[in-house]
Amino acid sequence: MTAPNPNPESKPTSKVNWLPWLLAALVIGALAALWVPVSKMGMDPAALRSWVEQAGPLGPLVFFLLNVAQIVVAPIPGYPVQVLGGILFGLVPGSIITVGGMVTGGVLAAWLGRKLGRPWLEKRMGADTLQHWSDVAHINSFWTWWIVLLIPVGDIPYFLAGLSRIRLRTFALAILTSRGPFTVLIVWLGDRVINLPLTWIALSMAVVAVVVIIGFSQAAQIEEWGRAFILRRVSAPKHPATDRDSANL
Repeated sequence: MTAPNPNPESKPTSKVNWLPWLLAALVIGALAALWVPVSKMGMDPAALRSWVEQAGPLGPLVFFLLNVAQIVVAPIPGYPVQVLGGILFGLVPGSIITVGGMVTGGVLAAWLGRKLGRPWLEKRMGADTLQHWSDVAHINSFWTWWIVLLIPVGDIPYFLAGLSRIRLRTFALAILTSRGPFTVLIVWLGDRVINLPLTWIALSMAVVAVVVIIGFSQAAQIEEWGRAFILRRVSAPKHPATDRDSANL
């Protein structure tokens, strides 16, 4: 006979995390609500660009500052802003403005974190999040930061870079070369979507919804993988040549 478990509470329990699916449902609902205005915008893209042109030289400047603000001060999702860059300005100008704003915002966030210190970072990110990622304070390598920036954890790396001793110009180059190409792709999609038929617009929305669902549902696993990678890099033996190359960037 099998002895009864003396501690019933030790039985493994399976809990379903409904938050990712709730957020995904909200995203899908928002996309559905945007169907009509996006359809109208696709039918008359010239009207939207004309509206931006009415702001004159301030139009690109305002959009540049919006890209900076969505990182540093405002909880605005980055991807919709990047898509808007392609819709409003086209591929080349939109990419320059959007990527420039992203790099500027990322460097500014790192600079603020470095100048204002942990108390400000705790208010901006939360004490638990800051403690969870505190190992990045020991990372000064360009290539390690380049890989960290590829991890889809939003704006967290920008602020955490302020804890490290990486040069800001080196960090700017890491942002540009790691997140820049994908940002240009998002801007390109924004530029193309205004000329697509409604069927392709609907398909694009569906793809975005699927990506968001996957991102939300796997967010914890992705974050843990990123943190494990950082721990491995921190504990790895230092290579003077590599450190010297990174410092000279």
